Amino acid sequence: MISSLFFRFRLFSRRLWVRSALISGLALIAAFLAPLGNYIPFGIAAKIDEETLQDLLDVITASMLTVSTFSLSIMVSAHLAADANTTPRAHRMLQQDSRTQTVIATFIGAFVYALAMTVMIDFGVFQTGEFALIYAFTVAVAALIVAALLRWVGHLDGLGSVEATLRRAEARAVESIDVYRRTPFLGGRSPKGDVAGALQELTAERSGFLQNVDTGKLSKDLDHWGGTAYLRHRPGAWLAQGDVLAEIGIDRLDEDRQAKLRAAFTIDDRREPGQDVIQSLIVLAEIGERALSPGINDPRTGLDAISRITRLVLTMPAERELDQPPAPRVFVPALKTEEVLAATLDPLARDGKAFFEVQISIQTAAAQLATHDAAGIREAAVDLSARGLAYAEDGLLLAQDMRKIAARALADGPAATLDADRAASPQGDGPDPMHAERAARDA
Repeated sequence: MISSLFFRFRLFSRRLWVRSALISGLALIAAFLAPLGNYIPFGIAAKIDEETLQDLLDVITASMLTVSTFSLSIMVSAHLAADANTTPRAHRMLQQDSRTQTVIATFIGAFVYALAMTVMIDFGVFQTGEFALIYAFTVAVAALIVAALLRWVGHLDGLGSVEATLRRAEARAVESIDVYRRTPFLGGRSPKGDVAGALQELTAERSGFLQNVDTGKLSKDLDHWGGTAYLRHRPGAWLAQGDVLAEIGIDRLDEDRQAKLRAAFTIDDRREPGQDVIQSLIVLAEIGERALSPGINDPRTGLDAISRITRLVLTMPAERELDQPPAPRVFVPALKTEEVLAATLDPLARDGKAFFEVQISIQTAAAQLATHDAAGIREAAVDLSARGLAYAEDGLLLAQDMRKIAARALADGPAATLDADRAASPQGDGPDPMHAERAARDA
């Protein structure tokens, strides 16, 4: 359960300029505390004059301007490489990399600090006895620079590479799965049985992806009013303006109450990890799909993506309501676990249909996922196996390879293809599979 305020603050804090501004603020802190320099013991204050301080500031100003420019160019090049070789979603993820942001923010902030202190010295802001404390602050900034340089050298190894991006995407997925594990049903309750009483619809005021639901705030407001909320969607769903966010069981739902309830829903133009547990897994799948494209032709990266996704899905427990949920007045639909494999491993099976090793890996993953304690994932694993067989039949050349894959398969046979359905009804008197699927969905 992530509060809306914390969710927005976390997104805000991941911007590079925010961290740079915080480090630059050391100049204001140093200026405010400068008078305390008169109280530094051991006669240190008398040994540090304006010229000594200015020499150190000049070194920081000159060096940090060059280092900041060079580091920014490296960061941009690495991100563009990740965008070209993996997926635009990985590029966005790397933009939020805390280590890169902290290092570059240190360089930029140190430059701004030294420049600001130089200006204040030239304007005579400080007295002679105050230079000692400013010098101590500047030495601390220099120590931050050295630490940042060492971290930056270590971080440059593989920055923007496919392997490093895969590791970063997996780490982000682990964070989302941990949120899913700790707060099943987003911290609320599972909807069971028929809903008693009349419900009023709370609709979205804008279109976009549902990024976060502050179920704690929702439950607190509803507890005050004696109501309940039944969510229609989980984070990750696309909503159009006017779509129903939740059905509210309450005696009066005026505009003021609607505004308070809507504040718990964060809607924006892109999906964000956190409560959206599938999003980070999709990033891993997209990296594998790009690697399997004819232009790159890198099946081993596809295998890496399949193994990482399988390992992560196996750590996702079946969603069970907590004995004492933190948001008891909010009822949340269960995660559609069958969509996890459909959104990740199925596209990899489709794009890797011409690679024997990819198809073997898909069947191995399906067999492992068939042991999952969530029924939806077990059923999806059987479906994945059948679809993988159909893709393999369409893409492989050798019958021997196909027999090996079929021997590894969990499903009894391949999923039905359109050609097979057309062959079964050559005169067109058989059922249209697309019409049948639409009818089943509408029902």
